[in-house]
Amino acid sequence: MSQIPFDWRPATGADVSVLAALYRDAALRLGPLVYTPEQARAWASSAEDAPAFRAYVLRADTWVAERLGDGRALGFCGVSRDGESREVHSLYVTPALTRRGLGAAMLQRTLQRAEQEGATRFAAWATPFSRPVFLAAGFALTQTVQAPFAGVMFERHRVERA
Repeated sequence: MSQIPFDWRPATGADVSVLAALYRDAALRLGPLVYTPEQARAWASSAEDAPAFRAYVLRADTWVAERLGDGRALGFCGVSRDGESREVHSLYVTPALTRRGLGAAMLQRTLQRAEQEGATRFAAWATPFSRPVFLAAGFALTQTVQAPFAGVMFERHRVERA
């Protein structure tokens, strides 16, 4: 699975600013691979609203992947907390480490933990960048939509796994 060993722990309020920076960096550096510059900036802008980003991280069951030894955040993944059907809210990897299995490993750990709590179905809104990770984890594409975010139109993919 992941070629990158990491520690895995729940996110706390102390992590929010670091995770916001990771999110913003991912959007600005990876976004242009699948989006226009305007779309990448709109995506990154979500991290600028500190109270909303804090809620985004802490209302979900979000976990942080940390580099062994120094605890540097490598990525994070969050899923809704309750019910048989759960929404994957976040899956972000620091740009220098993408496409090396870290996102897939974080998603797998997140889904397994939720399954241990009784979840049987999962869904997510995936970007063109993250869609392959979800599909490799057994999710199926159920729809593609054009939707506005921060005043800019985006293509988003609904993926689901039963």
